Amino acid sequence: MKKLFVILLVMFLVGTQTAEARKLNAFISYCTFYSPQDGPYIETYISILGSSANFVLNDNGAYQAKLEILILFKQNDSIKDFRKYNLHSPELTDTSKTNIIFHDQQRIPLSNGEYEMEIKIRDLNSDAHGYIVNEPITIEFAEDDIQVSGIELVDTYSEAVEPSIITKSGYDLVPLPLNYYPPSVDKLVFYTEIYNASKTFGEDGKYLLRIYVEELQTSKKIDALIFQKRMDAREVEPVLHEFDISKLPSGDYNLVVEVKDRDNKLVGMGQLFFVRKNELEASVSLAAVDEVEGSFVKYLSNRDTLAEYIRSLRPISTPSEKNFVDKNLETAELMTLQQFFLNFWVERDPLQPDKAWAEYAAEVAKVNYNFGTRIRQGYETDRGRVYLQYGPPNTITEAEHEPNAYPYEIWHYYQLMTQTNRKFVFYNPDLVTNDYELLHSDAIGEINDYNWKSKLQKRNFQTNDLDEQDPDFGWGSNVNDYFNNPH
Repeated sequence: MKKLFVILLVMFLVGTQTAEARKLNAFISYCTFYSPQDGPYIETYISILGSSANFVLNDNGAYQAKLEILILFKQNDSIKDFRKYNLHSPELTDTSKTNIIFHDQQRIPLSNGEYEMEIKIRDLNSDAHGYIVNEPITIEFAEDDIQVSGIELVDTYSEAVEPSIITKSGYDLVPLPLNYYPPSVDKLVFYTEIYNASKTFGEDGKYLLRIYVEELQTSKKIDALIFQKRMDAREVEPVLHEFDISKLPSGDYNLVVEVKDRDNKLVGMGQLFFVRKNELEASVSLAAVDEVEGSFVKYLSNRDTLAEYIRSLRPISTPSEKNFVDKNLETAELMTLQQFFLNFWVERDPLQPDKAWAEYAAEVAKVNYNFGTRIRQGYETDRGRVYLQYGPPNTITEAEHEPNAYPYEIWHYYQLMTQTNRKFVFYNPDLVTNDYELLHSDAIGEINDYNWKSKLQKRNFQTNDLDEQDPDFGWGSNVNDYFNNPH
């Protein structure tokens, strides 16, 4: 069976406080591609908010920001490749007009393998420390099997006049290094490539290209956002497509690219997570009354008990389901809650909704026992929410008595949905309850705080340096070892 190939476009929003009380904001993402002539390569995309950088007079008498950027690719602490360069903003004549965004894109050849990518950015017109982003990446392109490249989100595109670093397949693509779509944006534009179709299906072969948007929590496809086309097999097939998302409600979604053979068998896939914020609210379907009468929900006749069960669904609910619960849980009739509860589980398992609920209820009981406090159920805590949303971690490293740190735990997931090697850092700043707060994670969509180590150390240490990212924890600390090498 052919291996499914998934590359995830990862986004970060990172910031640092400068000496001039100016917060440098950068959006960073990456995407992987393959060239039949030159092999695999990675593209990095960095966008800087001009209003967050420091502009000074240059030799031309204009104001300009200047950043130092270092991109490293490591394997077992060995540097395999790197780029170090200065990024200059456009020149300005008026510092009141720095409300611009300037971009950087790099294209770096990289052999198949697993790497730790480290990106350092520093404002050269400031005395502030730079900041560091670390991200595990996997390059895995085969020469003969169907492959789907990374999916690059595109801000704007146009036909290329002269080839440049942003040119692909005859188009200049300005990347969108952020997987968040506010109400003001009504189109989702993206670019991807399909490799080795001619080797898989033959020179005269055909295959089905299917692209769609699905809800993250339920995997339910959005009917209005499905595109499919019968394709002729080629060595490289560039795909530039856009969806109208003006009517897509707020929520968490996956953009999915599928390659299927003549028998409708899936032979290749790419996937990308994105967040939509919209003024529209998705409606929540309710099961019919007669469906309730013939289901397991009929026996959930105590309103208070059912309401508690519904509260426990929050970690795996869609935004529209959360919104429905917030507005109706306290006032709705028992039958309405039963209809909602039944439909919730039918959406997730149409064949055995009762079994799906029983399995989830068992997990809720576990988190209530292990993570609950006197005032909060376990599913309401950060650890309980992460456990229910993603499942049990592969390893949990506990550190309750390090000299200079609050009690903390590091959870490590080998596989987290479409992501690999993801970690969550929880800590207990009140030192009393069992309610550990989520301090930092490198998982997409979770809290990502570059300053988490300093906050963890504040039990016995205070600093006025808001940019301190790697403080000295002193004797007896294993923070760096536990995070970099989970046990």
